[in-house]
Amino acid sequence: MGLDKEKLKQEFSMYLILKGYSPITVKNYLYIINEFLQQFDLPDAQSIQKFFLTKRISKNTRATQTLILRSFAKFLKKQLKIDFETPDPPKTSKTLPVFLTKEEVWRLLNVVKKNKRDFTIIAFLIYTGVRVGELTNIKMEDINLDDNYVRVKGKGDKERFVPISSELSTIVKEYLGSHKDNTYLFESNRRKKFSPLTIQLMVKKYARKADIQKKITPHKLRHTFATLALESGISPVTIGELLGHSSLNTTMKYTHVTNRLAVDAVKKISEFTNLKEITR
Repeated sequence: MGLDKEKLKQEFSMYLILKGYSPITVKNYLYIINEFLQQFDLPDAQSIQKFFLTKRISKNTRATQTLILRSFAKFLKKQLKIDFETPDPPKTSKTLPVFLTKEEVWRLLNVVKKNKRDFTIIAFLIYTGVRVGELTNIKMEDINLDDNYVRVKGKGDKERFVPISSELSTIVKEYLGSHKDNTYLFESNRRKKFSPLTIQLMVKKYARKADIQKKITPHKLRHTFATLALESGISPVTIGELLGHSSLNTTMKYTHVTNRLAVDAVKKISEFTNLKEITR
């Protein structure tokens, strides 16, 4: 079948962007699709099965890549007006989210405390639960330290308002004392917007210094926020709203910790981990 593969990849890339997928997600999708198209034409059941025969990957990775190829197949069916069968993804093994304990949060923040900017970034991730891509896109105009909230643009350009505790607000104010001319809330020494990768490397560096054995990423700090919120008694519904989850099912993966319900999320998490003490 004579497919213009480059054109189809470009069109699929635009399709993903218009659906609100992040640049990193689009890049990951295209990496798998490009690898597939080097060997095959249509992502039908037989081709996808052959594609995975030579790949030594975990069941979860295979499931993720199958979903990517199924998404591409669905796009091709509409675009080329053809029909073909695609496989179901393999069942994944359910693993509990990796997160920091209360004691590990304390250790991490104490290690990074000497660097005011990095301390503020990592505390912001832990105490708001924002995604790393959301963090890097927060502008000065998005944060209100008088009323203690931040406006966050999430997946699909969906905006939400996330409250911040008075303790975190104090940390941000101290950091902004010498960064009031920033365009973005967090900027590099060259006054450039941070990339998600830079934040990932930052978190990894300080986790290693804090002698935390778990593989810690900004997304694991988001897991930490959700887990600490449940431990301190916050409703899964409230947590889902704070995290920008479109489905309660996404939030419910954290309920292995506790099912207690409560009201004031960010304040309780700060109190629960004694954030005020660490800033003294």
